[in-house]
Amino acid sequence: MIDDVAEEFYFKPDAGRLFVSPADASPSAPLDAYPDDLDVAAGVERLERATHLNVTRVSHSWAGLRTFARDASPVVGLDGAVRGFCWLAGQGGYGIKTSPALSRACAALIRGAPLPEDFARLGICADELSPDRLRDCDPGS
Repeated sequence: MIDDVAEEFYFKPDAGRLFVSPADASPSAPLDAYPDDLDVAAGVERLERATHLNVTRVSHSWAGLRTFARDASPVVGLDGAVRGFCWLAGQGGYGIKTSPALSRACAALIRGAPLPEDFARLGICADELSPDRLRDCDPGS
């Protein structure tokens, strides 16, 4: 996967084609997401500007809703108020890159185990991912 430093777009090989995203994060109410023509064009333009590729046809486009917690960090862990419910949300536009690691973290927390060793080496603790960090917070913070 190739991501630009400014996080304006990314692309990666996918099923014999090239998956391109303008990496937008426009606020939206919940809805049935659809690809906006301007967003598709922005992704193509950014790809062509950064590479020697010339896009002549977009074979398929789709859109999804990106979710963010108020602190912009993923939410991973058991819900302190609902027994047996585990959160794995708020990955924003990083789900493609973070889902392998966050799913390992989620599995460990469901089993009641500590986070995987590589998380600890990076200084990431379960409290920083926990949904409880967001409970009783001022909605404006």
